Amino acid sequence: MRIAIVGGGLAGLTAAAYLSDRPGVQGTVFERSPQLGGRAFTYEKSGFTLNFGAHAVYGIDRHTLLNMENELKLRFHSKQVDKRSVVYAKHGQLTPAPLDFVNIMKTGVLTTMEKFRFVAEIAAVITNIHHLKNYPTLGEYLNQSNASPDVKELWEHLVSSNFFITPEEARKVSGEVIAEYYHNLFLSQKPVNYILGSWSTITNQLADKISRNEDWEIAVKEPVESISMENDKFILNTKTRESLVFDQVIFAMPVQQIVKLLETSPWSSALEPYKNNTSTEVLVYDVGFSKVVNRPFHYISDMNNKLFISDVSATDHTVVPDGGQLLQGIAYLNDDFADENEKKQYLESKTLQMEALFDAYYPDWREHTVVKRVSKKAMVASVKNIQSNKLLPVQLAGTPFFFCGDGCEGKGELAERAFSSGRKVAQTILANTSQTRELSYS
Repeated sequence: MRIAIVGGGLAGLTAAAYLSDRPGVQGTVFERSPQLGGRAFTYEKSGFTLNFGAHAVYGIDRHTLLNMENELKLRFHSKQVDKRSVVYAKHGQLTPAPLDFVNIMKTGVLTTMEKFRFVAEIAAVITNIHHLKNYPTLGEYLNQSNASPDVKELWEHLVSSNFFITPEEARKVSGEVIAEYYHNLFLSQKPVNYILGSWSTITNQLADKISRNEDWEIAVKEPVESISMENDKFILNTKTRESLVFDQVIFAMPVQQIVKLLETSPWSSALEPYKNNTSTEVLVYDVGFSKVVNRPFHYISDMNNKLFISDVSATDHTVVPDGGQLLQGIAYLNDDFADENEKKQYLESKTLQMEALFDAYYPDWREHTVVKRVSKKAMVASVKNIQSNKLLPVQLAGTPFFFCGDGCEGKGELAERAFSSGRKVAQTILANTSQTRELSYS
């Protein structure tokens, strides 16, 4: 069997790593960029390791990566962010972030009575009996809740932080999705971890595993330009090659790109419900310092301006040269603008807000900056997991393909959905292949 995987991000590499482990399965991973990893691409500059987006992993002890580590024999280390060094900034005051029962009782964002109520809500989420799971959206749950404005704001802020969206859009996330997500996260013994060495620690191992199989090829800078079918075979044309024949095709790229690639094909109508999906976009502001400028906390979340700063090097020492410090600021972005000028002004205001947050907690940071990178409107997920969007199933009726990625149905959010859907696609294909062989022998 010959398999084409279109997209060399986390999902495509995961699917290829599992499939390349099976004798008799051949394949090619097509990636349009010069490098692998997609939005998990990592690169070095002046001794600093920079990621296109955040590389924190939530609930790693209950994460799909744990399965992959065992099944694919991956080797990586992670370190947990110090929960006692995670704070919220509200009205210029810093207070412990309510990440667990200890911090909930210490935080200043809730009154004493609100703390007891919120503890009860978290306990209900953990035991999977919280009413939230029965509501279409967080907003509808909060609208019918008699909780205080502070408790409602905290729910919005938590969902914003973990789903990388604005608080307004946090209200559009399915109650069932939130309840399941926090059920796993609050049961985790390792709620927020960094993979030491960033995403490249994972992507390099996946790519190496694929490359060790002579029947597999990784083709970078080779976008697929068209797909057709003849005699039950898939015919692919790329930027550099024509009439490549495959038995199966896996799309491992943003849903929006899939829709565009197949818009004139017989399968375009099946993808119609997904063509207006919106992506999760943030402003990413990375700064690397020649020395540790200040380390008041490892993570500061500004509740007033809806942005946060991670001191990445406080947890992952591998991303900086000796004595250096790396901060990553992220701002949640709106996408509703009257025109391009309004959007430009909005992005500039977010940049200034981020720099003001740096000024407040990292004095004289400009004097010690060695590396600076500002990525405006960086995509961190191809589909916002909100009620008005539809996640693509790994197999879609009316199409002969498989689909995986963070815009597809799968376990968890963001990177975990990419890993879990890529793994599921590969396992499904391998199971079908085994059944076909058994039938041919009987």
